[in-house]
Amino acid sequence: MAQSEYEVITHNSGQFNLFLVSLLYRTPHLHREFEISLVLEGTVRLTTPNGHTTLSAGEAFLMNPFCGHELLADAPVLILSLQISPSFFAPYYPQIERIVFQRDVVESPQVGSLLIALASAYFAKGVYSPLECAALLNQIFFELLQTQAHHTVSERERQSALSKENRMRSVLQYIEAHYTEKLLLSDIAEQEGLDLFYLSHYFKECFGIPFQSYVLKLRCEHARQKLLRTGDSLLSIGISCGFSDPKYFNKGFLAQYGCTPRAYQENFQAARLEQQQQSLSTTQAFLSDDASLAILRQREPAREGWASPPSEQP
Repeated sequence: MAQSEYEVITHNSGQFNLFLVSLLYRTPHLHREFEISLVLEGTVRLTTPNGHTTLSAGEAFLMNPFCGHELLADAPVLILSLQISPSFFAPYYPQIERIVFQRDVVESPQVGSLLIALASAYFAKGVYSPLECAALLNQIFFELLQTQAHHTVSERERQSALSKENRMRSVLQYIEAHYTEKLLLSDIAEQEGLDLFYLSHYFKECFGIPFQSYVLKLRCEHARQKLLRTGDSLLSIGISCGFSDPKYFNKGFLAQYGCTPRAYQENFQAARLEQQQQSLSTTQAFLSDDASLAILRQREPAREGWASPPSEQP
């Protein structure tokens, strides 16, 4: 898996990750944690096996463990994300590991407010922040269970999903390492010891798109970055990203970004400097703790004790 993927980012918080990210595009991916994300600025299109959903500032989405999803924005979008392992709650609420939420869009606006409060406490790094974070995490999931449609799977189904997710991670790692080469799902199925039809079906079940569409999206995103960051020719970029045919490169890029590679590059070169810098940095850029805290302060000015949280004792 590529090291830029945000599900591998950790903040020394144990069983949850919390971060602000400015992004333009996030290739289809999955992880074993619940993910709750709140759009703070901009508009983003979320694609899951359930279909496409457009979310604007103030709206939140919820991903179950092992559910593939893709994020795409026309302009940089700022998102606050929480990823938390079901095992966080397991000591006192073990059934959480078998709960599956049935909708991607979060129904309760209270969840967004709680998520901001959680991030505020987390990035403030006060003496009591760990306790406050634990309380807010429980409150968030209490609210979700009260307001969000869900069902419970059997332990056998949960273990099966875990096994499939581990195998899919292996498949995705292989794709990431070999996307510049000719990739056949039949070769991957043979390597993993799986039936081709089964793997094809499971891939589409996870991401809502066929295997070849996933590979095309990955190649296009790598090509987009090279168009902006290098002076290489279109032919060289296409070949280096796995496109042996320039027509296939043009067609795939047009479908993904709404213009040809050449037009994309020309639009970038004609843009103002600040727009160029933004385009280069916002495929996915993580904000520092201090920057995150400054942004959250603007959104929670009335929070009690917010202005001067107790500092950590030596």
